[in-house]
Parts: sequence; structure tokens; C-alpha cells
Amino acid sequence: MTIVIDASLDWSLTTIKVIQGALQLCQSIGVGEKVEDEDADLCLDALNGVIKELPSYGFQWPRISSNPVAITWTIGTPSIVTPPTDYFGVPLLKFTDSSGSLRPLKQVPKAIWEAYDLTKTADYPEVFYVSPDLSFHLYPAPTQEPGLMLSYQSILPDVILAGTTNIQQQFVNSLQYFLADEISLKYGVDQTIRAEISARAAQKKFLMLQWATDQAPISFTVDDCAYPRSGPLEWR
Repeated sequence: MTIVIDASLDWSLTTIKVIQGALQLCQSIGVGEKVEDEDADLCLDALNGVIKELPSYGFQWPRISSNPVAITWTIGTPSIVTPPTDYFGVPLLKFTDSSGSLRPLKQVPKAIWEAYDLTKTADYPEVFYVSPDLSFHLYPAPTQEPGLMLSYQSILPDVILAGTTNIQQQFVNSLQYFLADEISLKYGVDQTIRAEISARAAQKKFLMLQWATDQAPISFTVDDCAYPRSGPLEWR
């Protein structure tokens, strides 16, 4: 048998292949059997729901935009700007200073934001707050065009049956397990098989998180005591 090696770096699975794999895991179809239209529609809706939920579990994809986009600004107090319509989260907002250099703005939580005097103005903002409606609030309110540029995590578009999923290839194969776990109750899968599917999906999700983009800050703590000590430096 001749083995052909595909040198492509963009390997993926079509949506219908993911659905077919999930239905096979649920033992709803056999190997080589066709996915019926009704099953395809149901599984497509479920798969879109699964993919949309994944960022809430700590996954960041597609890759955070490497090319910042310009954000429209209008003078006013308070100073509020609107992100792109496909904005999901993980903002990296920068302003352009007088020398033309991009300078990062610090994102602050609601408790700190509410302590500011929001009538204050300045040539350039220093921080920003993202409100529940996803609008960006700048502080101090700039008195001139700040030249805002934003990098961010975008909303995942819906997948289509003939298309492929827009996630990293090392995650693609796991989608059939997540989908099978999602639809197993609807297909009346035997409890033993359902438990096996769920366990495998949880294991794959755990492994995937090791590769997911971590947006949390890293902090180090050092014991204030004499050495030698009983263990390594603590980090988290």
C-alpha cells in the first residue's frame, strides 16, 4: 500500500465529517453510512452551540487578531467608543501618542472605574473599561483624536455543512467527541456508552486547555524565609 504524505499545514475536517464522526460515536450510524438531512440539521445547530461555548471554558480561537484595527472615536465626555461587530473579548487597546507611537491602555474593572471622576479630560486616555454592553469607556476623556487601535478575540462564525471549522487543527478532531456528548441524550444513547463519550470528551477538553491561549496574568511569590527550603519557588 502506498502512503501519501500531505504536506499541508492547514489540515481540517469538514463540518459534515465532524457530524458523521459524532453520530458514529453515538452508534446512530455505522461506518460508511450517510447522514440523513434531519440529523445533519440537528447536529449542525448543536455543533455551532458547542463551538460558541468553548471560549467560556478558557479557549481562545480563532487566533487573537495579529493585525490591530482602527477604532472610530468621537469627542465627548464621557468618552465612549464601540468595538467591531465581531468583537468577543480579550481586548488589547492602544492609543497613538504625539510621536506617532502606539501606547497600550490598561483595562480596569468596574469597581475601579466607578471611583474615577468621569468628567476629567486630558490630551490622551490612560485606561479603559469595557461595560456589559461591550462599549469601551476611556479615562481621562481625550480632548484630541487618540488614534485607537484594537487587537481582540473575534466571535466565531457559524459553520456550514460544506465548510470547515475555523479553529486550530490540533483541536479539530476533538469536536466530534464534544458534539457526541452534546447530542447523546437527544439520540437516546445507552447510559454506559454516553458515560464513555462524556469521559473521553472531558479528557480531550483537558488536554486542549494545555494548548489554549492563556489570557490570565502570571504572578510569582517568593517565600520570605531562609534557604535551603523544603520545596521549589511557588508560582501560579
